[in-house]
Amino acid sequence: MRLRSQLRRRIGMTALAVLLIAVAGACAQARPNTELLVWTVLGGSVELEAQNAVIDAFEKENPGVTVQLVPKAGQFTGDNAALIAAVRGKQSPNVYVIDRFTTAQQASVGLLSNLQTFIDQDGDNLRDEYLPFAADEASYNGDMYALPFDTDARGVLYNKAVLRDAGIDPEIMDPKNGALTIDELMDLGEKINQKDKNGNYTRMGFIPWDGQGFHATWALINHAEWFDNQTCDTTFLSPGWKKTMEDFQSWSKELGYQQVQAFIARVRPPNQPPQQSPLYTGKIGMAIDGNWSLQSIKEYAPKLDYGITYLPVPKEGDKPISWAGGFAATMPKGAPNQELTWKFMKYFAGEQGQRIYMSNQSKIPTWKSLLEDPEVTKDQGIFPSMMADTLARPALPVGAQISDAMDAAQSGVLLGEETPEKALDIVQARVGPKMKQFCPFTLGNPE
Repeated sequence: MRLRSQLRRRIGMTALAVLLIAVAGACAQARPNTELLVWTVLGGSVELEAQNAVIDAFEKENPGVTVQLVPKAGQFTGDNAALIAAVRGKQSPNVYVIDRFTTAQQASVGLLSNLQTFIDQDGDNLRDEYLPFAADEASYNGDMYALPFDTDARGVLYNKAVLRDAGIDPEIMDPKNGALTIDELMDLGEKINQKDKNGNYTRMGFIPWDGQGFHATWALINHAEWFDNQTCDTTFLSPGWKKTMEDFQSWSKELGYQQVQAFIARVRPPNQPPQQSPLYTGKIGMAIDGNWSLQSIKEYAPKLDYGITYLPVPKEGDKPISWAGGFAATMPKGAPNQELTWKFMKYFAGEQGQRIYMSNQSKIPTWKSLLEDPEVTKDQGIFPSMMADTLARPALPVGAQISDAMDAAQSGVLLGEETPEKALDIVQARVGPKMKQFCPFTLGNPE
């Protein structure tokens, strides 16, 4: 009886979902040709205000056109449930601003329009206007399926007062001296660490797996390989990944993973006010973070004596790198009024739109010429200059699955439940077969 009841309830819910999609689809069909609907995963109040400023400017230049912006964040990176429902239900928004990292994934399952057709029709070399890594990340099999909207960069932020208190001259961190090696950074962190009589941390210099110090960051630092174009297979057993997981294992033992996690829980409790960030209060001396944090420092810790330097490198003399993510404007399959939609997309993610969007935020443009405009990049330290040596996660159609699998691998190694080799074997076995479904596939711009 219970089974039948559950079945009836599921059938009823499915019918309701179909009905809602049909109704919504009818509404979408009824959308006037002068109205555009834009979904965005950039749902923060500051970001929404900035996007609406771009829309206002577009509407002013195009009298009679109205654009509605609707926040539509997924539950996790790569969550495409709303997009699937919209496309399958023929109720696609005109534009969906998504995490650029997921473009290849969404394109590979037929949820996005191929923008290369529009680009080729225009005859402009639009791809060359964008930072190369951002254009590559917005592509699938060589064609652009998205227009890069913004980007970011990662480095090491440090509290100079904490360094001085530990007897360290902050000058050693100055970016003019180049990047520290991983070992040098860990040694500085050890000098800053403090414990109470019970052995509990009361201050930490550097927590390598905290914040942006996760598997993707360390893999890029270690020049790990994601994919082999020759074999069309993922390569998570390659040396860079092995070193990344071996470092996690080593750090976990040296610092005491459980002790560190207990420390983090004390200094960064849930719902902590932003002004109590442990970097601001001196509980943590150094952290891998990004340019977006500068806005918070300006707002919540304006007197913080801090510096920014490059991510650490494996060996002395290695060229510094950073890595970037960001967002992009896409046209979902079935989007109505595509001519006007394309016009809006070029404005929104083009020079005019990015200039407006960046005007009041700590964001970095993907439109190359704007990088040279100090009115756009303003108070972001060395982050904008990192763009010349910035990498991005490879645009694979299984990007989200890789991220999930690596999260589990990192956690297993840090907890001591898996060896680095076993953790990477699991990732390869979990993601490799999924990637094979998309072969033949070529990573990167074939041009």
